[in-house]
Amino acid sequence: MPYPKKPINEINIFSSLSNTAKQIISELLEHNEKLKQENQQFQENQQLRDRDKVANINQDKCLASKKSQQNELNQEKTTKYIFNASPRLIYWSKLLGKFNSVQLVVQALGAASGIIIIRTLSKEEYAYFTIANSLQSTMNALADSGILTGLIAIGGKIWQDPFKFGQLVNTALKLRIYFLMVAVTIITPILLWMLTNNGASFAYAILITITILIELYFYLINNVLTTVLRLHSDIKNLQYSDLLFSTCRILLLGLASYSLLNVVVATFISTISSALQSFLLKKSIKNKIVVDAPISIEYKKSILEITSSLLPTTIYYCIQGQLSVFLISAFGNTTNIAELGALGRLSIVFTLVNVVMANIFVPAFARCPPQILLRRYLQTIVAYSSICLLIIGLVVLFPEQILWIFGKNYTHLKHELILITLSAVVYSITGLMWSLNSSKAWVKHIWVYIPSTLITQILLLFKLDLSKLTEVIYFGLFSVLPFFVLNLVLTFRGINSRNKLNNE
Repeated sequence: MPYPKKPINEINIFSSLSNTAKQIISELLEHNEKLKQENQQFQENQQLRDRDKVANINQDKCLASKKSQQNELNQEKTTKYIFNASPRLIYWSKLLGKFNSVQLVVQALGAASGIIIIRTLSKEEYAYFTIANSLQSTMNALADSGILTGLIAIGGKIWQDPFKFGQLVNTALKLRIYFLMVAVTIITPILLWMLTNNGASFAYAILITITILIELYFYLINNVLTTVLRLHSDIKNLQYSDLLFSTCRILLLGLASYSLLNVVVATFISTISSALQSFLLKKSIKNKIVVDAPISIEYKKSILEITSSLLPTTIYYCIQGQLSVFLISAFGNTTNIAELGALGRLSIVFTLVNVVMANIFVPAFARCPPQILLRRYLQTIVAYSSICLLIIGLVVLFPEQILWIFGKNYTHLKHELILITLSAVVYSITGLMWSLNSSKAWVKHIWVYIPSTLITQILLLFKLDLSKLTEVIYFGLFSVLPFFVLNLVLTFRGINSRNKLNNE
C-alpha cells in the first residue's frame, strides 16, 4: 500500500529548518574560529607582556647594580677623603687642644694678677697705673711701626732657612731698638706730664717712668722672639714662656699685696717676669735661626718699605689707641680714669682667643696658599665672632657678678660694663681682620683710615659730653667703625689680587 504523500507545506518547513541549522552551524564555526584567533592573539600579547616584564626586571637589576656600584664608588671616595683629611684634622685638633689647655691656665693667672692689682690699689693709684700702661703701649707701638708685620710677611716665606731667618730677625731687632729710642724721646715727657697733672709727685712719676721703660725693652725683644716661634708653630716653647711669665708675676704680686703694692712695685714685678721670659725665649730659638747672622740690607729695605706705608697709621694709632685715656684725663678726673682702666680689664676675656689667633691662625694664614685664602679668612672671622657674641651674652646676663670681681669701688658700672664689652668686641674683630691682612702685607692705602676716622671723631665731638665715662666709651666705639670698613676693603682687594695671579 503506498504511503500517502506529504503535503507541500511540510516539505517547505523542513527545507527552511535545514537552511537555518546550516546557517547556525556556520555561524558557530565562524565564532569558534574567531575565539581561536582571539585566544591566539591574547597568548601572543601575553608572551609579549611577559617578555617586556622580564626585560624591565633585567633593566631594574642593571640599574640597581649600577647604583650599587656608584654608591660603593662614592663611599670609597668619601673614605679616601676622610682618611686624607684626618691627618690635618687630627693635627689641628691636637694643636689647639694642647695650646688651649696651657693657655687657659696662663690667662687665668693673668686675670688673677689683674684682679689683685685692681682690688689692692686705690682708685688714685690705679689711675696712675692705667696712665703708665697706656703710654707704655703707645711707646711699644711706635717702636714697632710695622716691623713685626714685615717680620711675619717676609718670615712666612723664608722661615725654613735658619740663616736667612736669622738675618731677618736680627735686622728686625736692630730696627726696633732705633725706633724705641725715638719713641721714648717723644712719649716720656707726655707721660710725666699726665702723671703729675693727675696728682702724682714728680719723683714718683720718674720712678714709674723708669720701671715701664725697662719693662718695655724686654717687651721689644720678646715680641720678636715669639714671632719666630709662631712661624715655626713651636707651641710648646710659647706655652712655657707664657706660663713662666704669668706664674712669676702672680706669685710676686701675691706676696706684694700683703705688704706694699703700688704702681712702681707692680710694674717692677712685670719687668722681672718679662726678663725671665726673655731668657727662656732666647734659648728656645737657638735651633731655629742662626743667632749671630749678620744684618741684611735687603731685608732692612723690605721692612722699611712696609713700615713707611704703615708709619702714618702707626702714629695715628698711638694717638687713637690711647685717646680715651687722654680725653678722660683732660676732661674728667682720676676716678674716671680708674673706672675706665678697670672696665678695660674685661679685655682679658678676649685675650685667650686673641692669643690663639696670633700664635696659630695668623701665622698659618701667612703661609696659606692663594687657592684657599678666602675660605680660611671666613672660617677664622666667623669662629671668632661667634665667641664674641657668647661673651656679650654672658655680660648682659651677669653684670653684677662680673663687677663684684673688680671690687666694691666699681659695682655701680653696669651700663658702662655692657658698653665697654661691645666696644671691646668691635675692636677685637677689627684687630683680627687687621692682623690677617697685615700678615699678607695687604696694607696699601691704609692711610685712608686717618682722614675717615678724623671726620668721624670731629662729628662725635659735637654730639658727646666727654666729661662723662659713658660718652667716652661711645666715642671709642664709633671711632673704630671706619677702620672696620677699611679692613673689609683691604681683604677683598688682597684676596682678589691673589686669585688673579693664581689664574694667570
